[in-house]
Amino acid sequence: MKKGILLLITICAAFLCWLQPFYLGKKEINIPKNSTAKEVAEILSKNHIIINPYEFLFWVKILGKESQIRSGRYQLMLYKNPMYVIKQLLKGGKSDIAVTINEGLVINEVAEILYKKNLIQDKTKFISLCNDRNFIRKIGLNLSSLEGYLCPDTYCFEENTGEAEIIKKMVENLKTKLKNITTVPIDSLCNTIIIASLVEKEAKYDEERPIIARVFLNRLKLHRPLESCATVIYAYKLKNPDTLITYLREKDLKYDSPYNTYLHLGLPPGPICSPGINSIKAVLNPADVDYLYFVSRGDGTHHFSKTYKEHLAAKEYYNAKK
Repeated sequence: MKKGILLLITICAAFLCWLQPFYLGKKEINIPKNSTAKEVAEILSKNHIIINPYEFLFWVKILGKESQIRSGRYQLMLYKNPMYVIKQLLKGGKSDIAVTINEGLVINEVAEILYKKNLIQDKTKFISLCNDRNFIRKIGLNLSSLEGYLCPDTYCFEENTGEAEIIKKMVENLKTKLKNITTVPIDSLCNTIIIASLVEKEAKYDEERPIIARVFLNRLKLHRPLESCATVIYAYKLKNPDTLITYLREKDLKYDSPYNTYLHLGLPPGPICSPGINSIKAVLNPADVDYLYFVSRGDGTHHFSKTYKEHLAAKEYYNAKK
């Protein structure tokens, strides 16, 4: 009698352990696309979601669900029985949304892309946070705006991740990339980022970036206006963000703004876009040339000149070809 009761208790205890009614915590796992049942079992076992991968595979096969396990990210309880885990994996996990932020975009354009991807719900909030000194200070920067600091890259976020979290990740990404190319702290690279943003907007090809960077640096050294058309376009779009500008007229170069580098000496007040890492590298390692001017050839490349006379001749020549 006693042996029978003991056996019954043992069986009940084993069954309860198998059901695992106790909460031992959760863990996030990722099931990649096109994973086999065996690969899924290995992931689950490695992360302590299941105890025995062979038991999991046995039940998956018995239930005929080997090809129905769905990819994605899951928050699963630790050491649960296979039935619980299989049920969750058949529902499907959260899928990350990939989004590419190209080089040369401004805050408003980044907000629009994220909104269309359903990664943020409020474009205004995103833009506001990017210009909120308190928020910017909390993420480790002493700036008035994050224009220029939203690192271009391809990111993966959950749907509706939230404005603050996305901004933080983009800034952290920039910090990481900068650490790989310079020992100078990010707070000491403000002028570098500004010049790099000009290079980003002016250059189409990587081989020209160091040359264009040197042109701007040469002009700064000689106390000459930078005369970057890109700064005039940015200045105009600050007040008219929805306006499409394809070319500048002579009168546009007189547009009154501290960002207009035709009117004002030195650097503009801040970056005019988020530069890519190649543009930043170009400013940190500019070409060894003494050019002071460049004009578009119309094919994405530029003609560089040392004197104003040469520049005028090149400008006339390439304008005539357009």
